[in-house]
Formats: sequence, structure tokens, C-alpha cells
Amino acid sequence: MSAPASNTERRQRVVDEIKRRIIVGELRPGQRIIEAEITASLEVSRPTAREALNQMARDGFLIQEAYRGLRVTNIEAESLLEIARIRVALDTEAIAEILADPTGERLAALERNWTEFEGATEADPLARHAAHVRFHRGIWEAADNYLLMRIWPVVEAQMTIVLAYDEFTRRDPQRAHAIHAALMSAIRSRDDDRIRTALTVHTIDSAQELALLVGGADGH
Repeated sequence: MSAPASNTERRQRVVDEIKRRIIVGELRPGQRIIEAEITASLEVSRPTAREALNQMARDGFLIQEAYRGLRVTNIEAESLLEIARIRVALDTEAIAEILADPTGERLAALERNWTEFEGATEADPLARHAAHVRFHRGIWEAADNYLLMRIWPVVEAQMTIVLAYDEFTRRDPQRAHAIHAALMSAIRSRDDDRIRTALTVHTIDSAQELALLVGGADGH
């Protein structure tokens, strides 16, 4: 007979389920989160659900609005581009730290992460999303930079929502793989200009394309 789940495990189950719903498009940007529905469907107490939802709000997956409750963080064209510019700056720093390692261990760690990314199945959106997020987390982890890892949860929240919207609107895993392969090739080259170009294509150009889609969906 298995031991009963702890409150921490139950809270994490709520977090994981909401993330899953966002990733597969069951919860869309701006959609309201109904606490009572969460407690009923996941068979958890209201305090547990509330703790999980508050945690997700702190990390940026959800937003709390006065008199309107919690909603999935919305995507706006301006914020997409702002996040992209910040990510390029942070990724540039992480990659510089990886390549500055004279032992080559940091680059080797990133190569292992890339192998895992390439092994993700295109048929499973959850596995594909998880591999995508792990790849970008792996860049920061390989840099062995404490501050980057401290701010990762907020970045992960934004990535999850943006990637879910991108998956729903474009459904083009081959394109995503090609962009990431170009980024890895640039990192291996150690050429600053190639790395900068690859990051721009991967992050800035993709954000601009998605911003146009978001604007079109909103009727702008």
C-alpha cells in the first residue's frame, strides 16, 4: 500500500496539470482559472489549489487581477519583443561563459543537452515542449551562473506560454529544430558574429513573427 501524497506533492500535481493544459492549448492566454474546478477535477483541497495557483502567479504563469481572479498570463506583441531582447542578452552572457571554460566541460554539458533535445519525439507536444525548455535551461545551467538560475523560473513561465501559443498557431516542429540546430552550430564555431546572428534569428525574429500572429488574432 503506497503512502498518501504529501501536501507538497499535491501542490506540485496542480502546478504540473495547469502547465500541461497551457502547453496543449486547453488553457489559452487570458483565460480565467476557476479554483473550484481545479479542486474538483484534481481532487485537492482549496488551500492546496490556492497555494499552487499563487506559486504559479509568482512565477509568471498566471496573473492576478482585481475583481477578476487569476488568469493565464496574456501575450502582447510589445511584451513578446521586450522578453526576446532580454533573453538574447542573457543567452549571450551564458554562451560566453560556456565558451570561456578552458576545460570544455561546460560545452560538453550543453552537447549532452542537445542530444536529448534531438531525441524528443515530434509526435508528442508535451515531450517536445519539455525538451525545448530543457535545452534552454541547459544553456544557463552549463554556464554555471548562479544569478541566471535564480531568475530561470520567470523565464520558463514566459517561454511556456509563448511556446504553447506558437505551437497552436504554427505547428512547425521542423522549423523549430532547424533554428536550434543553427544555434548549436554557431556555438560550436565560437564565432561571436555567428552566435549573435543565430540568437537573433532564434529569439528576436521568432518573436517578431509571433507578435504579428498575436496582433492578427486580436484584430489589430
